[in-house]
Amino acid sequence: MAVDMKKVVALLVLCFLGTTASAATISRVEVAALETSKAHQQACASCHMLYAPSMLPARSWQKMMSNLNNHFGDNAEVTAAVNAEVTAYLKRNAAENDKRRYAKSMLGLLKDDETPDYISDTKYFKLMHDAVKPRMVLGNPDVRSFARCEACHSQAQQGKFNRIEAIIPNYFRKAGRFVE
Repeated sequence: MAVDMKKVVALLVLCFLGTTASAATISRVEVAALETSKAHQQACASCHMLYAPSMLPARSWQKMMSNLNNHFGDNAEVTAAVNAEVTAYLKRNAAENDKRRYAKSMLGLLKDDETPDYISDTKYFKLMHDAVKPRMVLGNPDVRSFARCEACHSQAQQGKFNRIEAIIPNYFRKAGRFVE
């Protein structure tokens, strides 16, 4: 009997979250940082939404902040002082320092030596977006990237994500599924 590893991982996450229903019933996740940083806001928000530090482990933030001259194809370098302050903030508020369920679940799905470059690279993200096909995002002129959370989640900037309230531009829900 063949084992579907995606279903095994999903089941483990659901057990870890303390639920017996499907992943679709995990509808609300709040990831807003428990503290704010003016340096983080000023250095990052001018180019993209502020991602909550708890969406990645500290090792990912360290890697990202040490390579700002090639920040996903752009030069996002800041002064050494700002880099140190933002890096410290991100690491202090990273997933392993957040006691909320989603952070524990996200980390639980990562291998100890895994250092994701993108939030969308994590198994947790993929599980939570299992119904979203790449063409719905990458081929969608109103979304274009999985990094543009705010395109589908109206409260993404506040660190609030709700699967039920998510709206993918150019798609609508029919019987719980997105269709064109």
